[in-house]
Amino acid sequence: MPKKRTAAWMARLVAQWRRSGASGASFARRHQIPVWTFWYWCRKLSAEPLAKAGHTTPTTFVPVRMTADLDTPVMEIVFAGGERLQVRGGASADLLRAAVTALRSAC
Repeated sequence: MPKKRTAAWMARLVAQWRRSGASGASFARRHQIPVWTFWYWCRKLSAEPLAKAGHTTPTTFVPVRMTADLDTPVMEIVFAGGERLQVRGGASADLLRAAVTALRSAC
C-alpha cells in the first residue's frame, strides 16, 4: 500500500471493491485501509462526477408502463459508477425510489 492515498489510487480500489461484491468494511480491512478512510473516499469519489458536471437538478421519475411478464426487465438504469439496476414488472415506485437512493449513496 502506498504511504499517500492518491485520488487515482483510491478510485481504482473503490472500483475494484464495487466489482468484488464484498462488503466495504471487509474489503478495506483486506487492503489495510481504515474503514472510515475507505468510506470517506467512496463518498468523495461518488460526489465528484456530479460536482464536475455542475449537476444541480434533482432526479425526477417519469411514469412507465410495465409489461405483463414479471421476469423480464422492462428498464435498466446504469449509474455513473457502472452500477446497474434492472427493474422488473410489478416493482413499486417506492421500491424503485429506495433502490436508486441506495445506489446513489453507494458508501
